[in-house]
Amino acid sequence: MTDMEKAQGSTQSQPLERTIDSKVLFGSEREITISHRESLYRLTITKLGKLILTK
Repeated sequence: MTDMEKAQGSTQSQPLERTIDSKVLFGSEREITISHRESLYRLTITKLGKLILTK
């Protein structure tokens, strides 16, 4: 088995991470609220286009 085949085999056994585009989450808004374990978090897009998560 080649190194390439080994690398491909190892990635196939790992589950893929779920990716969600921020445009889908935010729509036309710049801020959303996320509920996690009975706590609320605010995810905000800054003026520079970065994301800030606050509790």
